[in-house]
Amino acid sequence: MKKIPLGYSDFKEILSQQDFLYVDKTDLISEFLEDRCKILLITRPRRFGKTLNLSTLRYFFDRENASENQRLFEGLRVSENALAMAEQGTRPVIYLTFKDCKEMSWENLFIKIRQSISQAAIHLPSLEERSLEPSEWDLLQKIKGMSLSSAELSVSLYLFSKSCFNTYGYAPLILIDEYDVPLQSAWTEDYWDEAVTFFRNFFSAGFKDNPYLWRGVITGCLRVARESMFTGMNNLLVSTVSSRNYSQHFGFTVSEVKKLLYDYQLLGIEPKVESWYNGYMFGETVIYNPWSILNLIHHKGEFQTYWMNTSGNDLVKQILGRSGVDAKKDLEDLMADRSITVSLQEQVVFQEIENSSANLWNFLYFTGYLKSVSQKETEEKTFVELKIPNVEVRRIFLDSVQYWFEQNKSLSLLLNLKSCLQTGDEEEFSLIFQRLVLDTLSYFDTSGQDPEKFYHGLVLGLIVSFSDSWHIRSNRESGFGRCDILMTPKNPAHFGIVMELKTHHPTLEKDLQATAQRAMDQIEKKQYEQELRSQGTVKILKMGIGFLGKQLEILSVTAT
Repeated sequence: MKKIPLGYSDFKEILSQQDFLYVDKTDLISEFLEDRCKILLITRPRRFGKTLNLSTLRYFFDRENASENQRLFEGLRVSENALAMAEQGTRPVIYLTFKDCKEMSWENLFIKIRQSISQAAIHLPSLEERSLEPSEWDLLQKIKGMSLSSAELSVSLYLFSKSCFNTYGYAPLILIDEYDVPLQSAWTEDYWDEAVTFFRNFFSAGFKDNPYLWRGVITGCLRVARESMFTGMNNLLVSTVSSRNYSQHFGFTVSEVKKLLYDYQLLGIEPKVESWYNGYMFGETVIYNPWSILNLIHHKGEFQTYWMNTSGNDLVKQILGRSGVDAKKDLEDLMADRSITVSLQEQVVFQEIENSSANLWNFLYFTGYLKSVSQKETEEKTFVELKIPNVEVRRIFLDSVQYWFEQNKSLSLLLNLKSCLQTGDEEEFSLIFQRLVLDTLSYFDTSGQDPEKFYHGLVLGLIVSFSDSWHIRSNRESGFGRCDILMTPKNPAHFGIVMELKTHHPTLEKDLQATAQRAMDQIEKKQYEQELRSQGTVKILKMGIGFLGKQLEILSVTAT
């Protein structure tokens, strides 16, 4: 059996090794040639094959070593396409990657950018000095020597293209990998203006106003909006995870995964593989996470959170942690395996991700943390229904919530609370819950005056810490004043829990005791206990909880 090429993303390196597995994605070349778009922007989540596919295009079209490269494609699907093979080895190729351009300051990031562009210049095909004006040729040499300012460096793609065209008589193919990595770094580290100014000029010179360009392909995780590098580019075609075009070339299809499991003698685990690593829908194509599948095969069927353990999840933890009440309500639904519906926003504005829950969920959708269940068109908008795609990604969300509670030292309190609820220890519950309110309310709401924020933080904490012992459901009718939590025990020896939380209204109650009683009265009136009993619960703990800032009162009743 062929070896799994983990960590390899160079097409030639993989195909040159006879004992390396390669899942044939060369139909990408055929679709690209049929498409005829001038500039193609492909956005996919990390570790879904963007770099390998861009490398495939590079070796297919590159006129350097064309005969040698042709042998790499023998027996692959593109070799059956005579029209495509007629284009093999016909173009100068300019290849540039920004995958390592991540720094804490613009000054250091620009050094990385300059290094990346210098490497692209050094690896250009042999160019003739007469292909450029003397001043332009001097600029090209300075690019190689990394001695240009940002303004001078922004014309580098234009110079590369002009020199290639004048040397060979053919306009080049420009390939740019992970274009948005430096922009994500700029957003995170707060030097956005400097970065976006450079890249707007860089991409405009290379793609918008470049008469020496044949075609271009750009890859990244996101289509970045607001002061975009692609402003005014009417020749740009975008393929995102919601697009039908190019949908089968990034990630593994169902048939590809079935064949891999058969070839590597991992039969009988297909359902578990599906629940752990499937769930993505690119356009109308069901897709598996390729990084996780390859790791699963390499580890002979051992299920682990392979994609979760790669870089990129810390940013998700931070964004989710800073999200508002509406986002935390949606997160409750997602973690309870329900779906949420938001307006589809294919262009991501980094500065506005945390401004609304719709921005946040679109960001997570396009970066692979959520999947599309369905889409609905209206005259004004497109709405997309989203869910957590699989077990592996669900663990990322669970890990994020645990991280929040670890940050404010409340995770141990939750675990102590869990023991009290299992045994129905009402007195100890009250003491621990009071401490949890003091810690967690301050963490989720720095003023300590908005108990709704605490409530949603509490529910998420319960789901993370208690879901192994209870089925947890949160009902919300119209805000904090009408919320309840029902917890159905998985072990019949444990208590079922009904929790009603109400904020104190001076016009309705004289004190918190009366607020807690109002909560308890609602439990009795709506007969929440019967819902638990219908599911086989024998022992039930009912709690009415009244809030006023960080003060609370708890009334509790047990029923057997």
